[in-house]
Amino acid sequence: MPHDLLSRLKNETAACHARLENALDLMRDDLQGDEYIALLERFYGYVAPWEDATAACMPASLADFFDTRRKAQLLAADLVALTGETQRSASVQHADSHDDLPRMHNIGDAFGSMYVMEGSTLGGRFIAPHVAERLDLAPGRGNAYFEGYGPRTGSMWNAFRETAAASVPESQYDDAVKAAIATFDSLHAWLCPEADDVQQRLQPAAGAA
Repeated sequence: MPHDLLSRLKNETAACHARLENALDLMRDDLQGDEYIALLERFYGYVAPWEDATAACMPASLADFFDTRRKAQLLAADLVALTGETQRSASVQHADSHDDLPRMHNIGDAFGSMYVMEGSTLGGRFIAPHVAERLDLAPGRGNAYFEGYGPRTGSMWNAFRETAAASVPESQYDDAVKAAIATFDSLHAWLCPEADDVQQRLQPAAGAA
């Protein structure tokens, strides 16, 4: 079993990563505009408080590193572009930092959770053009969140990997993995509540079988 942080994160979160990706299914051909807007609102409601919670776990020396990776403003811009409502993001329901977000107490937790959010920019390179084509969006208007860092996505991901490996002590690797899994799970619960409701209804039936 690999022992370096990034390999552990990749291997030990693979199942929950696939679960979330399959539930969102953003690459399907029948994606509808109103459905997409509702999903962006859910993303904004999670990402905005998540960014503040994660920043609080970062040492001052990494404040700029984290701030350049904030993306809530991209979601807010997407919602304005899609709805024309300049205050749309202000009325969006936000995740409660105590109940709906992963618990983060140290830098291991922060980087484990960041692994999920930064990793999503890699998939965004495929999602952004697909959404633009399906919903007939102008370049960068309505899919800026998924475009993420654009042509800098690869270099930003490599910089994240290097900074995570250099910043998280080995004694906190377990914390990082647990935080990454908790982030995938909380994202699934927040973004796909219908799927969780179905699963909860099926569990008693499965237990009785």
